[in-house]
Formats: sequence, C-alpha cells, structure tokens
Amino acid sequence: MDADYIIVNTCGFIEAAKQESINTILELAELKNRSDRKKIIVTGCLAQRYYNELAKEIPEIDLIAGISKEFNIAGMIKKDNLRNGGATAPPKDFVSYPERVLSDLPYAYLQVADGCDNRCSYCAIPTIRGTFRSKPIEKVIEEAFWLDEQGIKEINLIAQDTGRYGYDLYGRSRFTELLGSLTGFKNIEWIRLLYLQPHFINDELIDAMKGNELVLPYLDIPIQHASPKILRAMGRHGAGSDYLALIAWLRRVISNIVLRTSIIVGFPGETAADFNELVQFVEKAEFDYLGIFEYSPEEGTKAAALPGRVSGKTVKERYHQLTALQDSISRQRNENRTGKVCNVLIERATGLKDGSKESLFEGRAWWQAPEVDGYTYITGDSQCGIKPGQIVKTQVDEFDGCDFHGRIAGGPGK
Repeated sequence: MDADYIIVNTCGFIEAAKQESINTILELAELKNRSDRKKIIVTGCLAQRYYNELAKEIPEIDLIAGISKEFNIAGMIKKDNLRNGGATAPPKDFVSYPERVLSDLPYAYLQVADGCDNRCSYCAIPTIRGTFRSKPIEKVIEEAFWLDEQGIKEINLIAQDTGRYGYDLYGRSRFTELLGSLTGFKNIEWIRLLYLQPHFINDELIDAMKGNELVLPYLDIPIQHASPKILRAMGRHGAGSDYLALIAWLRRVISNIVLRTSIIVGFPGETAADFNELVQFVEKAEFDYLGIFEYSPEEGTKAAALPGRVSGKTVKERYHQLTALQDSISRQRNENRTGKVCNVLIERATGLKDGSKESLFEGRAWWQAPEVDGYTYITGDSQCGIKPGQIVKTQVDEFDGCDFHGRIAGGPGK
C-alpha cells in the first residue's frame, strides 16, 4: 500500500459492523508498524461513539474524527495537523458539507437529512448521529444539479428517515415537493428512494413518484418484524397485517414496483410463535429483496436491558431459515425477469468474456439498488461502443441466484 494517509470510515451501529471496523483498524496498525510514513485516520460512527476507547486501546491511530469533524480531515492533512480534539456531540443542524470528490461510478448518494427522532428501542443511531435534521430544500436541489453537472446518471435519496424530510425545518414533510423539483437534468435519468418508513407511504408519495418520470418504481421500506408484540417492544408501530395491506396496495397502484425491506430476528422476547408469524409474513409479502439481521444488543439502547434474550443458537437457526425462504422467493421473482429487455446502467467495462471476442460489462438493472441488490453482467460485441455511465437496453437471459446475465439488445435506453 503506497498511501501515506489511510482513512477508515467506520460503522458503530451493530456488533458485527463494529467488529469489522476494529479488525480493519488493527490490520492497518500492523501495517503502520512496518512503515513509519503511514498515518491512520479513523472517522465515522465508531469514532463518534467510542472516541475515548479507541484513543486508549489503539495508540497507533493518528487522528480520530467524529462525525462533526470528518469533513475537516482534508484540511488537517494539508496542514499536517493531525491532533485529536475529542468527539463532540452530534450537530444540531445539518452540517454544511464541502464539495465532494466523486468516484468514477455513474451513481451517487444524495443525503437529504441526518439523524433520527424515532427512538426505536434497538437502535443507537440517535445517540450517535443526533436528532433528525433536514438539509434545506434549495441545498438538496443545488447538490442534485451539481451531481448532474459531474455526469452522474443515478441519484439515490437517503436519510435515516427519508419520508420525514422537512419536518424540522418547515413543520411538515416536503419530500414529495422535493421529488417534484428534481427535474430538468442533462445527465441524471434515475432517481431512487431509499429508507422510507411505512407510515410515510401514502397517496401523495405515489402521485409524486408517478409525476416524475425519473423516479424509479423502487421503494426501500424498513419493516423490522411482523409480530405486533415484538413491534411494540421495538418502539415501532403497526403489525404484519398492516404491512401486507400496504404492500398489496402498492402493487395495485404501481404494477411493476420493486420492494426491499429489512427485518430483525431474535429480538428479546421473540417466541417461536412470534417468529412463525414473521415467517408467514415473509411468505405472503414476497419481497424482491430482504435484508435479514440477527439482533445485536447495543450499548445504551432500551432493548439491551429487556428480558427474554433469545439464545445465539436459536437466533442463527431462525436467520438461516428465513434466509433460505427469502432466497427461494427472490429467485422466483427474479427469474420472472429473464427473457425480457430492460434498461441497465453500465458501471464498469470488465474486459473480454472468457474464450470469446465479446466485451463484458458490469452494471445494474433499474430494479437493482447500488451495493445491495447484485449486478447485471452483459456481453456485447467488442465494437459496440458501450461505455460506463450509459444506460443501455439489455436482453436478460439468466439469473444465477444473485446476479443477472444478459446481452446488449440495443442502443441507449431511458
């Protein structure tokens, strides 16, 4: 590794992610011990939450920057002034981010808000990232047009609670108004909505999605469980029957909608009956994509003190049972997409296909969100002229259980 400065952007949300972050830091500390030139900078949620512990236990770290200071790192490097000043409390207003440097990928995340007011009993995000605070609407629109000028083809609107956007600044949600304003771009062709809580899915949102041809029929709706008892213990609302009604309605009003959600297994007090209710819900809901998480007791959360802890063995058994069920559902839903032509955003040209003169491309169909929903691998004539950043019509031939495989079916799509 030739870099002089190594920045680790950490997660402090669940135990597995925390451990991965710590292991990465320790590996880099060993690397640093073999090269005095290298400096290690740790930022992100783990740095915010466990500043003192990291500073004490891993002295090889040169700078620990909490979330309020992460955008000052470049300036400190430039001045060679890597001095720890402690992790301050999360900001009360949306931090004004400097202009960012983009990767060479044709998509970008556009954060509309930070923090959360929901206070789910299992979640440490409000402790780490603070209360919910929106980016002013004119700033969001300005950033979207800046991304457009950089040649970005897809923007993914994100927050811990995207549908609440604007409540803190304007006294009401302005998310649908924001969607209506995200038009008139030169390059952006796809807008994807991620992490909308169920109670913000309504007629107004659907009308806004239908009213902007750039907004993809894709929703990421965190549900977490189906048992009313477990949902109440989680500090959440509703029940599996409510969510099934919502899903049925969404599929009526947007026939080709793609739905992703996340659930937690092994929450304290989850009985066999509660788990079976969750299994039946997943069977009936038939989500396109489902993230399954094993419950992790997080320091400082209400759920960490709840009785009825589920054994680790049982949690893993339930995780694997649900994973197998969802794999079967996802395979069926995705195999139904084979044999059809769709639009794919090309991310990379990966060279020639083995044993042929055809070019191989890696991209994502419109129903695949970045980083979580797999890829679509496409072959085309080596003279086809396709380049990363283009959206092209693709004949989908195969689904292998994770990714799609197909071939170029025409020129640029929409």
